[in-house]
Amino acid sequence: MFCPRCGKTDEELYNGACKSCFLEDIILAEVPDEIEITICAHCQSRLISGKWQELELSDEEIILNTLNKHINLNKYAKDVEIYVETLLARGSKIESIMHIKGNVLGEIIEQDYKLNVKIIRTVCPECSKFVSGYYEAVIQLRADNRVPDEEEIVTVDAIIADNINKISKKNKMAYISERAELKEGIDYYVGSYKVAKKLSSSIKDHSGGVIKESPRLMGRDKSAGKDLYRIWISVRLPYFRIHDFIKYENILGEVIGIDGKKVLFKDLITGAQTSIQWRNYDNIETLAKKEDIKETTVTAKTPNSIQVLHPDTYEPLDIEIREEIKNIEIGSQIPVIEINGNIYIL
Repeated sequence: MFCPRCGKTDEELYNGACKSCFLEDIILAEVPDEIEITICAHCQSRLISGKWQELELSDEEIILNTLNKHINLNKYAKDVEIYVETLLARGSKIESIMHIKGNVLGEIIEQDYKLNVKIIRTVCPECSKFVSGYYEAVIQLRADNRVPDEEEIVTVDAIIADNINKISKKNKMAYISERAELKEGIDYYVGSYKVAKKLSSSIKDHSGGVIKESPRLMGRDKSAGKDLYRIWISVRLPYFRIHDFIKYENILGEVIGIDGKKVLFKDLITGAQTSIQWRNYDNIETLAKKEDIKETTVTAKTPNSIQVLHPDTYEPLDIEIREEIKNIEIGSQIPVIEINGNIYIL
C-alpha cells in the first residue's frame, strides 16, 4: 500500500492515507457553530424533541444533551469523552468550549471546539394555561340546608393546599386558578379535571358528604373535531355534624363518626352502633343538633329506672335503665337531648 502524502509503503491506509498522515488531519467530531435551547421562563422545563421536560440539570449537562442530537463522531473514534465548559454567559447567549477526547487507532486524541448556545425563553403549554387562568373543573363546596361553617372551610382549604403541593410535583396542571367565596359556599377553579377528582375524593374522605358531577359544554375544538367541556363537581356536606342526632330506618341515634364511606351513629335507646352508607344519605333525617344538648339532674334511681328533671319544665321524668347508664348516681349532672317530646340520657 502506498501513502500519497508521505510516500510510505506497505502500511494500511485509512481514508487513503497512512496512520500517521490520517491522525494529523483527524477531526473527532462535526460540531455545529451554534445550537438553540428552548426553556420555559416560568417553570424552567426544556423543550426536547418536541416535548417539554423538567430536568434538574446544569447548563453544561443541558448543552451536552442537546449536542447529542447535532454532533457526528468520527467512525474511527472509540471510548469518546465529551466535556462542555462555559466560558461566558451573557443574556440569551452562552459561549462554551467543548472538549472531546477519544481513542483513534490506539492513539489518544484531544480536541476543543468553540460552541455558541442561544437560549430561547418562552412559556410551555401548561404554564401558559396557568398564567391565563385556565381551568378544567370547578369544585363547589356546599352543605345541605346550611352554609359550610368556618371550621369546615378552613379544613377543606388545608386539604386542597396539601394535595396540590404533593400532586404539583408531578403534574403542573395541579393548581387552583381562582378561589371564589359565595354566599352558599366556596368554589375552587382547578387546572386539571383529574386533579379536581382527586381533591374532591380527599375532601369526602375527611368530611363525608355526596359528590356529583355536572359537565357543561364550553365550545368545540375545530382542529381536533371534538366538543370542549368543563366539569362542575359538587361536594355536598351533610346537614348534620358529629354529635348531632338523626333518624334512619326508625332508629334514633347520635352521630359519632363521619368519613368518606359511611356515617356511624349510636342508638339512643340500646346504645348499639350502626353505619349508613352515603348512597342512603337521602333517607337520613336530622332530628336535633348538638347545640340542643342540655344538662339536668338525677333525682332518684330504682333498679329499673333513673329519674331526672326535665331541663326546661323541671318535671320529674322516669327513664328506663340500660347498660350504658346504670352507674349514674343520684345528684349527678348529666347531658340529655329532647327529641319529639322524649328525653334521652347521653
